[in-house]
Amino acid sequence: MGKHSRRKPSYLPKVAAGAAPLALLFAGPAGALAAQTDPSIPLPLDHQREGTLDRGVGFTSEGDTSVFRGFLTNTERDVFSKDVGDVKAVADVRRSVSETVETREGVTARPDKVGVLAAAKTTEAVKQGQREAVKLDRYGSVVAGNETELERTGTRLTEATLTGVPTLVSEDSRGLRAAEGTYHAVRPLPGVGVINETEQHVGGGLDRALRLDGGFSGDLGGVLEAGRSSGHAVDVGELAAVGTTSAQHGNGRFKGLLPLDVGSGTGFGQEHALGGTIGPSSGLVTTGQDMELAQHGAGLTGAGSHRISGDLGIGDAASARGTTTTTLRGVLPTTDPAQAGRVTQSGTLDLTVLGQSWHTGATAGALPLELERS
Repeated sequence: MGKHSRRKPSYLPKVAAGAAPLALLFAGPAGALAAQTDPSIPLPLDHQREGTLDRGVGFTSEGDTSVFRGFLTNTERDVFSKDVGDVKAVADVRRSVSETVETREGVTARPDKVGVLAAAKTTEAVKQGQREAVKLDRYGSVVAGNETELERTGTRLTEATLTGVPTLVSEDSRGLRAAEGTYHAVRPLPGVGVINETEQHVGGGLDRALRLDGGFSGDLGGVLEAGRSSGHAVDVGELAAVGTTSAQHGNGRFKGLLPLDVGSGTGFGQEHALGGTIGPSSGLVTTGQDMELAQHGAGLTGAGSHRISGDLGIGDAASARGTTTTTLRGVLPTTDPAQAGRVTQSGTLDLTVLGQSWHTGATAGALPLELERS
């Protein structure tokens, strides 16, 4: 967003965690790239390519357990470029594939314990990102990029103990996540431009556990989660900059316990921010809301909150920061009015003028009515 040597970073909003990685999109060609010409490409393009392959395995012993760990990571990068007069076009494509594995196996034979253990944990990830840029010498540039990611995880545990009451435990967990992000920037002049960034992701997991120890018990649970985030900014160099970000996420979950106990829930949250700088002045306003509902048997538990905060600064001379939060929670059905619903309101205000600071705050709650200064 140009040069911001006089601005405080906290006053400029950032896209929520999980958004398109700017490090990948802005990264220039590495010095280690070897220039070459690819004869399969009909256009006379400059082509640079690099790749890495890292792998490793190891065995260790932890008491009665033997542990095996291994990993494999493969990365590739291709950079295509072309100069036509003062115009330069660059396409930067990156790919990576990685996998990690950890297994544990053991047999215990002692007077106090006799049993066996077998466990495994795996993670697989695939990423691909690319950036296209068109630059005009002495003027600006246009950049567009995107990245996709797919990740799969899994864990497994089987343990049997023969000492005392024979026990058998079996657990299994599986997870899958996918994400996509985009980035666009238009800079008609150096230090001046418009930037847009987006990210979407979805993921889910399934867990299972069984236990035999003279009786039988088990549970089955799962969750599905999705979210998105975006950021937009206008930069006018040292004169001013303004940006806004927003993010939303939601999830649904369930859990069942054997022999008979079922629960489920859902949640939703969102955050928004608007901030910027004009000369030595800077400001930031953020809002956020979240909600959780959980059902267990015939009971329903709910909680939610709403937050607003503002931050204003004038160089090193003065600053002001205020926050307010409203929360609501309750349980139904219930015969206690205090449990059926409770509202809490809190707020703080901090002022700093020429190095002198003041703070004030209060928290109010009902039902029953409470008031407390902070």
